Amino acid sequence: MKLKAVILMLMSAASFSLMQIFVASTSATIPLFEQLFFRNLVATFVAFMALRNKKVKLFGKKENQVKLFLRASFGYLGMITTFYASGNGNQGDVSTILKMSPFVVTVLAFLFLKEKITKYQIIGLLVAFLGAAFVANPEFNSDIVPILVAMVAAVFSGMAYTMIGALKGKEVPEVIIFYFSFFSTVVTLPLMAMNCVMPTLLEVVLLVCIGIFAALGQIALTHSYALAKASEISIYNYSGIIFSMIFGYIFLGQTVQWNSIVGSSLVIVAGCIVFFGSKKSVS
Repeated sequence: MKLKAVILMLMSAASFSLMQIFVASTSATIPLFEQLFFRNLVATFVAFMALRNKKVKLFGKKENQVKLFLRASFGYLGMITTFYASGNGNQGDVSTILKMSPFVVTVLAFLFLKEKITKYQIIGLLVAFLGAAFVANPEFNSDIVPILVAMVAAVFSGMAYTMIGALKGKEVPEVIIFYFSFFSTVVTLPLMAMNCVMPTLLEVVLLVCIGIFAALGQIALTHSYALAKASEISIYNYSGIIFSMIFGYIFLGQTVQWNSIVGSSLVIVAGCIVFFGSKKSVS
């Protein structure tokens, strides 16, 4: 069961990394909101198909509407900033910064939910922020903007994940995915209409691939957490940093700088510190 959960987590990380590649491949000719529309339209369809035989309300229970709306809103803002960063920055760097979201969740839980922070989490936070500083590059070169946007994306994603945690056990995962995807599709439609470009056949294929790999990544992630404890498998999600660097090099010809290697390694180490620290505190 745990092995299957690990495989699904690795598949999720690879899928999201491939999604970033397709975002980057179309960012030069396709406007941001058009990319977002295709991503969410496909994901909405996939989530709807997954829910069609389940006896649940498509848009969730009445008492969960505020939390579902906040999850969708924060998730949408995180998606916009993620797409911008992926379309304009180095894939390995962007993926590294996005992996800061679990640490953002830790800080938010401490500030607003009054949850305690362990010494391992504090050490992990410090190491992760040091890694982010290396990736951002202290020289503040021309690539700093997508890195800063990726940092904002990590914050919004952290907020969205916090709301997902608040919905755990109250809504089935497919409802949360459908609500978010449908919300994002509807909100994006008028924004896309203001600056819509007629894509070529190849670009349509690439845009559909954004949605397919985003949906596959989300589904694999959801089922991975359903098969095993988050504390046991969440660390494997950091493989996305490695996948992004490899795919960025193969498909986009992006080279990996020394500061990116150091920074990404520190973020992975930070994740390991929190992971093994939490297991030690439980045992």
